[in-house]
Parts: sequence; C-alpha cells; structure tokens
Amino acid sequence: MEEKVLAVVAHPDDEILGCGGTLIKHILNSDKVKVVFTSDSESSRFSNIDNLSKRIVKRQEIAKKVSEKLNFDSPVFLNFANLMLSRDDITSMNKMLKDIILSYKPTIIYTHFPNDIHHDHRATYEATLVACRPLNKFKVKKIMTFEIPSATELSLVSNKINFTPSYFINIEKEIRQKMKILKYYRNELLKYPSIRSFEGVKNLNKYRGNMVNLKYAEAFEIVRFIDF
Repeated sequence: MEEKVLAVVAHPDDEILGCGGTLIKHILNSDKVKVVFTSDSESSRFSNIDNLSKRIVKRQEIAKKVSEKLNFDSPVFLNFANLMLSRDDITSMNKMLKDIILSYKPTIIYTHFPNDIHHDHRATYEATLVACRPLNKFKVKKIMTFEIPSATELSLVSNKINFTPSYFINIEKEIRQKMKILKYYRNELLKYPSIRSFEGVKNLNKYRGNMVNLKYAEAFEIVRFIDF
C-alpha cells in the first residue's frame, strides 16, 4: 500500500537533518513525499528588507531543488517570520496546516520534537499536533517526531523529558544519498566536531543505528499510531 508522507518542518535543511534518510527510503518504496516549511528562516538574521527578501528566495530555491532531486512533491512555504512566532501566528499556522492535511491526506507525518531549544521547532510541533486532531473527515495514521542536531540535544526541559526514541528506521542504504543531498544546505552546517557538521550528522545516524545493532538509523518518538 502506497503511503502519503508529509514532513512538517520549520526550516529548509530540517527535513534532511531530521528524517532525510527516511524520506529517501519512502521514495524508494514508491511512497509519495511532501515537505511543508513553516518559517521563512531568515527574518531574525537580517534587518535590510532587500537582502532579507533575496535570502529567503535563495533558501527556498535550494529547498525546491532538494525536493526535485529526491522526487518529492512540490514543497509548501508558509513563510512565518523566523524566531518571531506569536500565539496568533501559531493559531494561523495550525489552520493552514489543517487545510494542507485535509487536502493532501497524508498517512504519515514527521515533525519536530516538542522540547527542542529552537522556538520555531516547538511552534511547528504544536501547530502540527493541533492540525492533526482526529476528525471524522480524516485521521492521520502515524505521527512521529525526529531530532535535529544542535537543537534537540539542547532541550529546554529536564532530562526526564528529553528525546527518547523508540522507533528506529534503518538507513544504511540511504545514508550516502542523505549526506550527498545535505551538501545543498552546506551554508547551514558548522565545522567538526560540531554535531551540526557533516561528520556530526553522520555520527549521530551511526550512533542511533548502533543502539539497535544497525550501521545507520534515524530515530523517532511515536506521538500517535492508529492501526486501521
């Protein structure tokens, strides 16, 4: 049975950092994949309006190219201001996501861990979960959260509520393509030994794989799993 997969992420690069290998695996399994980006990713970085607009467009063009290269459906950009989301913004976001979900009808949704240190990640998770409230019209079968290097391990809450994966997807065959496609986002990465470097990302996937006797894996927390 073909799955329809929706990745709801804050920024272009989160889809590859958090679940890139898994999304590639879905495509190889003849599933459909679509990515929604909630933040414009640049608003808090630049005050000059012209430079800001150019930066937003450039980053979105890279994200479109990544989706095209991986045979995803065309991505959606909600363009909420980076790091400046208010309560009203989150309410607006969940309404927009609800419309996308009812239209696209995904069977699986991947999104951010709710306790990430990054405000946009937390807001994206909240809006996604509100948009996914079970309705008679449509119910998402599976919702899972992923980790983002440099955001998830720095969780704002106590160790008792840190990211504790219970679902692991083998990406041994996909890791090479994941690392190759991550180069499109090289400007968002840091130098080793940062966990947000090429080596750091690969090491994290190796560590998650080794946890369950695999060479490479991506790890998730299950938010909801409905067996129809």
